[in-house]
Amino acid sequence: MKLRSIFDRMKKQRLTDTNFEFHLDDRGFYYLRLKEGEEFNMKDIKNINLFILENRDSFQKPFLIEFGYGSTISDGVQEHLTNSANRFSTADAILISTYAHQLIAKFYIRHYKPTKPTKIFESIFEALEWIEKQG
Repeated sequence: MKLRSIFDRMKKQRLTDTNFEFHLDDRGFYYLRLKEGEEFNMKDIKNINLFILENRDSFQKPFLIEFGYGSTISDGVQEHLTNSANRFSTADAILISTYAHQLIAKFYIRHYKPTKPTKIFESIFEALEWIEKQG
């Protein structure tokens, strides 16, 4: 019986969809990985927000967002995320691996000017070091 409740709790701590994986990392930040070749859209945002509300211990934490190779973001998502009222994050570390993702991330920062600390990284180690300071 105890194993079943532990397994059920672990399943609730992770949200997996065809487009992304999301969970609260043990180090105290939200981790969002956009899956390879998939488009992240407003439906995904709503699913993540609902997941946070259902499984919260506290709402706002830093986010580590990792772009999978060939992943994209649909229209409206970037604009939606710049509004602080729509966010559960205190800061965003955006981990990129391609030039296309670098362009998307830079456009997001320059055009939408997020109100929360946001930084682009090519190294997971640098991203984790920065996000630790944001907590």
